[in-house]
Amino acid sequence: MASTNIESHERNRASWNHAIVAHNSHKVDQHLFFKNKGSTLFREEMDLLGNLAGLSVCHLQCNCGQDTLSLVTTLGAENPVGIDISDTAVDFATQLAKDSGIDATFIRSDIFEYFNTAEPDQFDVVFASYGALNWLSSMQKYAAGVSKILKPGGRYCLVEFHPVGYIFNPDMVHEYPYSSAGEPIHSEDGVGDYVALSSTEDREVMPNLTYAEGIKDFKNSNPSTEFCWGLADVIGSMAETGLQLSHFKEYPYSNFYKIYKCMTPEKVKEGVRWCFDGPMLPLMYSICVKKPLLA
Repeated sequence: MASTNIESHERNRASWNHAIVAHNSHKVDQHLFFKNKGSTLFREEMDLLGNLAGLSVCHLQCNCGQDTLSLVTTLGAENPVGIDISDTAVDFATQLAKDSGIDATFIRSDIFEYFNTAEPDQFDVVFASYGALNWLSSMQKYAAGVSKILKPGGRYCLVEFHPVGYIFNPDMVHEYPYSSAGEPIHSEDGVGDYVALSSTEDREVMPNLTYAEGIKDFKNSNPSTEFCWGLADVIGSMAETGLQLSHFKEYPYSNFYKIYKCMTPEKVKEGVRWCFDGPMLPLMYSICVKKPLLA
């Protein structure tokens, strides 16, 4: 089994705890948004997940729970379980669910600690999305953990930013490897305020979710560590643990997140996606893998 860098995870925990305050400072009346059946999901993940009514659902690295609650308001999930390393995120998500009148359970845990202690064969669907995998120090251990908590016949669905998109910095200069093969990449700047950086002129975070100026010029005093995982790292690790690929797709745009300074926004029903004006690049991808039924 591949080793994990718990020290890097704890460093990221502190960095996320700081950044999340800035992120949520830009979002107005989130509890009312979800009380009115609002959703922060995009079409890509909704189509991949489908109807979740009657299924046990786990949302890994759920951040502040907005997408977790959207699994309920949009796809019919019932009391989904969200896991995140950040104390601030889980406290916020728990209160948001209560204020919104939505049943959801949130657990504060390092992802690998959760996998180690979780009961096996729990969930019909496990979900992760948008900037989740780059915080993981071992893709092999992650895939094994996903397989452990899935029921036989269950599926793992992922919508993620593409590793090709990650090789460039915001100025479109090639700075990072396609895959760092588990080697850490340290940043003294820490987790940034991508909510502010991705704001548009209409001042909406999502349709009917108002953008506020909030914290300005946020600087994170806590450094962070990320890992570059190529498609072979991700899909190969899933295959090695016995999970069976049933879906794979690439997309030439980025939902919500403005990866590069030169991108232009495009309005879609679910919000804003960002497009690159140069040659077509894959900027997101989605996969679905299934755990085989017992023989």
